[in-house]
Amino acid sequence: NLRELRQALGKTQIEVADAAKIQQSELSKVERRQDHLISTLRRYVNALGGELEGSARFSDKIVKLSGV
Repeated sequence: NLRELRQALGKTQIEVADAAKIQQSELSKVERRQDHLISTLRRYVNALGGELEGSARFSDKIVKLSGV
C-alpha cells in the first residue's frame, strides 16, 4: 500500500506532503483510502521521486497505457 511504499523509501508524511504541495492531514487520508484517482496516485508517486506507469493485462498480452 502507499504507506508501506513511502516508509520503504524512508520518507515521512510531511516530506511527501510538502513535495506534493498538500497538507500532511490530506496525505494521511490518501494513504488510508482503498480507491484512488489516477491523478492522486500520480501526484503521490511523483512526490516520492517516481513516475507512475499504467498497464492493462489480458490473457495473452500486457498493454502499456499512455495518457493515464
